[in-house]
Amino acid sequence: MQWIEYQLVFPAETDTESVMYLLGEKGFANSWVDAPLEILRIPDGYDYAVKDTDVTVITYEAVEEGADIEKEAEQSLATLHRELAPFGMRESRWKEPELQHADDWKAHFDIEEISDELVLIPVWKKEEAADKYSQPYRIIFEPGGAFGTGKHGTTQSCLRFIEQMNLERKNVLDIGAGSGILSIYCEMRGAASVLAVDINPSSPSEIEYMASLNGVRAPEVYVGDGNTLLGESLYDLILINIGGEEAVRQVDTCLRLIRADGMLIISGLVEWAEADVRKVYEERGCILKKRQVDEEWITLLFEVKK
Repeated sequence: MQWIEYQLVFPAETDTESVMYLLGEKGFANSWVDAPLEILRIPDGYDYAVKDTDVTVITYEAVEEGADIEKEAEQSLATLHRELAPFGMRESRWKEPELQHADDWKAHFDIEEISDELVLIPVWKKEEAADKYSQPYRIIFEPGGAFGTGKHGTTQSCLRFIEQMNLERKNVLDIGAGSGILSIYCEMRGAASVLAVDINPSSPSEIEYMASLNGVRAPEVYVGDGNTLLGESLYDLILINIGGEEAVRQVDTCLRLIRADGMLIISGLVEWAEADVRKVYEERGCILKKRQVDEEWITLLFEVKK
């Protein structure tokens, strides 16, 4: 089986749900709306707004292997123009999509050498990587429902900061843990305890699965806002890989929960958010020890003095 992708352009006010319903009835699959977006710069990074202009519906048709793709596409376009005429379709085009098979998405996830200490390996490349890499630590991952595969620059900066620390008998708090890649690395490096916190309800299962893939103890997981955590002076290291606005919102909790001379890793920062984060934390006695830039993202390492 192979696929043809169709891009169908309609006026902004079009009832696209009805368009996609009709497409489904005619045998087209995986339809979605590619709305034109305006990228907005916000305090924590970027956001978007939908522009009031034409919208494009993307849909796919399965055809037999070896079929004449161009002939099939032209016939289907003629049908689409006839069936969708009441919706005011303005234009249409077709192409062979880059992803033709169910597993093609895996090409976006390759083995990542983070440093001389660590390599990240997609689970389907575990055997391929078995004898190829000399790093003493390797994290096996499978992309899932929670954020965190190690590809993002902020995650990689956090991993490099973690590997420079002695975590033996140390307690770690990971706020915004996602799939738990940072928590798992702390477990690997001998942390006495790790608490992973995330608002995503899928995080506990994702983190438990990642721990099982890597043969380490699963960190304790709390689903909720980090600001609802109780206690004080409990942790030697706190990780916040969420963003500047959230890091500022969590400052009181972090400084209440961290021990004297503990370390804070704050990541997911954009350039225009860095000054505010540094000001808030430095005014509370945190000393900036290191700063890492990955493309447009910034990671800060603070030592906490109480």
